[in-house]
Amino acid sequence: MKLTAIYYFSGTGNSYAVARDISEKLDGEMIPIAKLEASDDIRVSENILGLVFPDYHSSLPNIVRRFVNKLENIQETYVFGVCTNGGTGPGLTMMNLKEAIENRQGELAAGFAVRMPYNYIIPSLNFGNPIIRVKLNTESQEKQQTKFSEWNKRFEEIVKFVEQRETGFFEASGELILNVIDRLGLRDTLGRYIWMSFAGYNGETLNSFNENWRFMDYGFFADEACITCGTCEKICSVGNIEMKNEKPSWNHKCEHCFACLQWCPKSAIQFGDKMKKQLRYHHPKVESTDLILNNENVRT
Repeated sequence: MKLTAIYYFSGTGNSYAVARDISEKLDGEMIPIAKLEASDDIRVSENILGLVFPDYHSSLPNIVRRFVNKLENIQETYVFGVCTNGGTGPGLTMMNLKEAIENRQGELAAGFAVRMPYNYIIPSLNFGNPIIRVKLNTESQEKQQTKFSEWNKRFEEIVKFVEQRETGFFEASGELILNVIDRLGLRDTLGRYIWMSFAGYNGETLNSFNENWRFMDYGFFADEACITCGTCEKICSVGNIEMKNEKPSWNHKCEHCFACLQWCPKSAIQFGDKMKKQLRYHHPKVESTDLILNNENVRT
């Protein structure tokens, strides 16, 4: 049995690539978090446990939060986290992970933030139209390569830190403003309204901002370029997509990783009406089969 386990969640391959590099260097086992979705409790037997995932709005993806809430027997385990982000920083992601680990009677030894190419959406403002739409924030090849080079250097630092069982390093950004936003409940009011509007979801919901991500898939659709290849269905880590009448259908348990949109070989999957001619992104050293094979047995 491996003494190190690296659990990961990834949509476009950024976090997968980071998890793979760390796992290979530490001689660890890579385990997709989605494979354990059906587990009631997750008993940890490894000496080192790493969690690698993207930050979501400066916080934890729901699937990662659910995973951590099932962890058992981690009191003596060295736990570290790595979040990938394409923006200005990790926000409170590692602070949230630290709190979640402590709620399971464990201790987060360290939390690292790694810059990777941006793969999400940003508002697309049109001053002649009051409706705010979104578009992909696609970075230039030069900027992507800069971030990959940064990771190649940072990678050795993180591995050395873990190998030596160091503790007490937690990366964060924008703590003051984010704490104010959370104290005022703006995520669950204004934030929820704005992002649900982006997705075209008009239903009533009392769920929190984070819990409402599952409904963000109301914004996805496949256009006439769809060839019914089923890549989107296979690559969805939580089995949220199924083919109906030769088109993908989303079942509203979305983790909003954008794997379906970014990996579509024909760029046929859209989110709103501003993405049709935009370049897609996935990590250049990760193949769709890497994620598809690791998603086997997830779909229900």
